[in-house]
Amino acid sequence: MFFELAANPVRRTFPVNLGWGVVCLFSLSLWIMGLAGIGVAADLDLPKAMQGVGIEQKLGHQVPEHLVFTNAQGQSTSLSKLLKAGKPVLLSLNYSNCPGMCVAQLNGLVQGLNRMENPKLGKDFLMVSISIDPAEASQKAKATQAKYSQDLFDHHQPSGWEFWVGTSESIRQMTEAVGFQYTYDAKHNQFNHPSAAIFLSPGGKITRYVFEIGFVPETLKMAFVEAGEGTIGTPLDMIALWCVHYDPNENKYTASARKLMSLGGGVFVLLVLLVTVPYWFFRSSTANPKNNLSQSSSVDSTENQS
Repeated sequence: MFFELAANPVRRTFPVNLGWGVVCLFSLSLWIMGLAGIGVAADLDLPKAMQGVGIEQKLGHQVPEHLVFTNAQGQSTSLSKLLKAGKPVLLSLNYSNCPGMCVAQLNGLVQGLNRMENPKLGKDFLMVSISIDPAEASQKAKATQAKYSQDLFDHHQPSGWEFWVGTSESIRQMTEAVGFQYTYDAKHNQFNHPSAAIFLSPGGKITRYVFEIGFVPETLKMAFVEAGEGTIGTPLDMIALWCVHYDPNENKYTASARKLMSLGGGVFVLLVLLVTVPYWFFRSSTANPKNNLSQSSSVDSTENQS
C-alpha cells in the first residue's frame, strides 16, 4: 500500500487537490456575493434625506433657453439672452439660504477662478447661478451676487456672473433638463441637493459636468475650452484638449494614451517628411543639370555634323 502511494503520488493526490480547489472557489464566490449583497444593502440604506438626490448626466442635451427667470436687478431674463453673447456658460444650481453645500461650492468657484489666468470671466465666458428656492427674492440674489463678486480678482469681470431666481415651474423644468435631482426638507426648511458645475456651449448644449467643491484651475480651463467649441483658447489649448479626456472617477482631465500615440505617430511622419522631401528635391535638382548638359551637347554635335 505504501509502495503504491509512493510510486504514483500524483494519481492519488490529484483528485483530492481538485476537490479542495472546487470547494475553495465555491466558498470564495459565496463570500464575494455576500460582500456585494452588503454593498447593495448599504446603498439601499441611504439616509432618507439623501434619497432622490443626485445628478443624471445629460451630456449633449439642449437646455431650455426660453424659461423665464429674474436677475439680481429684478429684470426678466432667460438663457437665450445670455447665450446671444456667443460664449460658453457655467451653470450652477444653488440657493442663498443654503447652510453649507452652496457656500462651499461658490467659494470654491471663486478660488478656482482667481487661480485661473485664462480664459477670463466676462471676456471669454459667462456664469449664472440659478436659485432652486422659489421663495427667494431678487434682492436676496443681489446680496449673494455682491458677496461673491467682491472676492474675484481684477482680471475677471464680476458682471459676467449673474444670479437668478425663478418660479417653481421654471426651476423644475431647468433642473429636470440638466438632470439635477434634489428634495425639500420641510422640517428644517432646506433643500437636499448635489453639487455640480454644468458647462454649456454657446449654442446651449451641455458639454460637461464637473463635480467639485474646491475647483482646480486646470480642470476649469479645460472645461471652458471644451464648452467653447473653438471660440476660446489658444491652438495649444485645443491640442491639449484633444490629447485628454475627462475622467469622472478622478474628476479631472487625464491624458489619453491612444490619442497621445496617434499624435506622436503624426509628428514622427511629419519629421520624416521634413527630412526626406528636401533631400529628394535637392538630389533631383542636382541630377537635372547633368541631363540638360548631356542633351545640349548632343544637340551641338548634331548641328556641327550637319
